Amino acid sequence: MPAWTNPSAPPPPPGVVLHPRAQDRVAPPRSIAPGHELAPLVERHWLLSWDLPAQQRFPGSLVPQLSHNLTHEVGSGRPGIPYDAVVVTGVPTRRFDADLAGRGYVLGTKFHPGALAAVSDVPARALTDRTVLADEVLPRAVVDAYAAADDPGDPEAFRHTVEQALVSLLDRVDPAWVEVHEAVLRIAADPWLTTVARLVAETGSGERTLQRQFARYVGVAPKRVITRYRLHDAVAALDASTDESLADLAARLGFFDQAHLAREFTRFVGIAPSAYRAGRPIRD
Repeated sequence: MPAWTNPSAPPPPPGVVLHPRAQDRVAPPRSIAPGHELAPLVERHWLLSWDLPAQQRFPGSLVPQLSHNLTHEVGSGRPGIPYDAVVVTGVPTRRFDADLAGRGYVLGTKFHPGALAAVSDVPARALTDRTVLADEVLPRAVVDAYAAADDPGDPEAFRHTVEQALVSLLDRVDPAWVEVHEAVLRIAADPWLTTVARLVAETGSGERTLQRQFARYVGVAPKRVITRYRLHDAVAALDASTDESLADLAARLGFFDQAHLAREFTRFVGIAPSAYRAGRPIRD
């Protein structure tokens, strides 16, 4: 096992689908764990397929995790992406929207935060809020393996096909990435970690070092990483339909007050937490 592997670290949670029960009725996502050899780089492989009646559109949205995704997309309809393409999507700094229509599928691999930048010469900050053709980032053999994967009904076959190519990336890993990965895992696992000062204290790294490392591997600043994970926690709490007040939720997740939570939640999700809890649509 490579020296930079951290087998004891828990995997971070996936991106949080907004109003997940609605999406599950249209296009329930499926996922499969990576093989043992690829587990240090890959969080999971995932598949999504849909077949909607003519004139029907489903507006899917999620609060994305701070990971890069490598996908083969057919008919996804995302602006600027060919009908059939293999692409890399960087870390979004806003809510991620995808309108599903007609027939299509996405076969994807979600890397651990920072892992794709650790095997590429392209820094993560250059991909933030961008989707690019995968051959701008990764070796041709990897891209060809994803292009050859075209059966959304067989997750295990997809995993087998792409991992034969992905294993070539293991020798390219920048060992400096592991410190960033461990820092992100701390943030993801600890809802009480709400400030950069505490992250500095727990990691032993200086704030400037963290800023530089997060820009290189993750693509956004440490403070934004912390806020994103706490927003994940807020969405999960609201979806759970508990009786916890918004004021208590804000305090628990390290926001200054309920108004601060409402501002951050609305800025990213698009509606206020009270409206989200009531089941109001994210967008028309």
